[in-house]
Amino acid sequence: MSDDVRVGVIGLGRFGTFHAEAAAALPGVQVAGLCSRTLARAEELARRFPDATAYDSAERMLAEADLDAVLIATPHKQHFEPAMRAIGAGVAALVEKPLTTSLTEAHELVVAADEAGVALGTVFQRRFVPAVERMHRAIAEGRLGRVVAAECLAHLGRDRGYYEQDDWRGSWAGEGGGVLLTMAVHYIDMMNWMLGTPTSVYGRWATLKHTDYIDVEDVAGAVVTYESGAIATVQAMTTFENGFASRPSPTVGYRAPGFRLAVHGTTGHSVGVEENPELAQAVTGLWTFDGEEQHVKGWREEEGGRPSVPEFHGRQIAEFLDAVRERRSPAVTGQDGLAALEVVKGVYLAQARRAPVLLPMSDDDRRAADALTEGVA
Repeated sequence: MSDDVRVGVIGLGRFGTFHAEAAAALPGVQVAGLCSRTLARAEELARRFPDATAYDSAERMLAEADLDAVLIATPHKQHFEPAMRAIGAGVAALVEKPLTTSLTEAHELVVAADEAGVALGTVFQRRFVPAVERMHRAIAEGRLGRVVAAECLAHLGRDRGYYEQDDWRGSWAGEGGGVLLTMAVHYIDMMNWMLGTPTSVYGRWATLKHTDYIDVEDVAGAVVTYESGAIATVQAMTTFENGFASRPSPTVGYRAPGFRLAVHGTTGHSVGVEENPELAQAVTGLWTFDGEEQHVKGWREEEGGRPSVPEFHGRQIAEFLDAVRERRSPAVTGQDGLAALEVVKGVYLAQARRAPVLLPMSDDDRRAADALTEGVA
């Protein structure tokens, strides 16, 4: 590897553009390839990056551009093929969440990357928010004692215009899932990071508000148990007005509350973060340690009211490319992406079976969960 890390970006929509900009801003990083299904789009963006060549084929870019890493920001169901091609070429891959929509494919990626000794990461940029890092540090330092419980809330809003932006949104065939897979998975990953290894999940889902134009879930609830014995609950929905909506409601002024995660321990203390509105930088929402009230006030004054996009994508991309340069595992791995995906798809499988699903899933359970959602119209 040369001193510079040579990076390619696959998928050049909004987030792919963020990825390219974030990588190009890093010292010792060269954006060498930009790939889109539409060559004109790749050529247009390449004008902004003097060392970048435009491609309409990931296979050709991997063969010609001498890359060290790729950043993959294609639609959900187009993650697997370029990621597997990159791994096969010995090129590290950072993939937007979800790692894939198929558990079988996600497992194959994790195994292939491990066997090839290639770095594989999943984009969960919210882990890099200071309030989230602070929360994790308090848990890791034992300030809560034994963690006993957590609650994860995704109280979000979407409207018809949101789902009509792209033809893949809102369907099992195109998106592979709804509020759990596309939105709540960020905080489910965060919950796993705080609590450890999940061992079972039980849940239910329904489509109750957006029934005329989506067939994936817009409401879901789950109970997740962990190796430590901790029990967590998840509630996720896109039924609020005035969330991430293309046309805010003229009759409802109440805004969707956003995300919240809280963790509780045997010392009697709790820590938590809240993200309101959605895509704002999360702030410390719960911090019960005696005498630290002024810290919380200062943190909220310093960190509140700031957008989270694209700053924390940039932080994760920087960490991932440092890991590639240093030949180590990234902070957020492909295995982390698989673990979060198993919780999500475990809810779908648990509803079908009316029984809890053990985690990590067996090969048979992965296939059964995929059969419920992959390619369903």
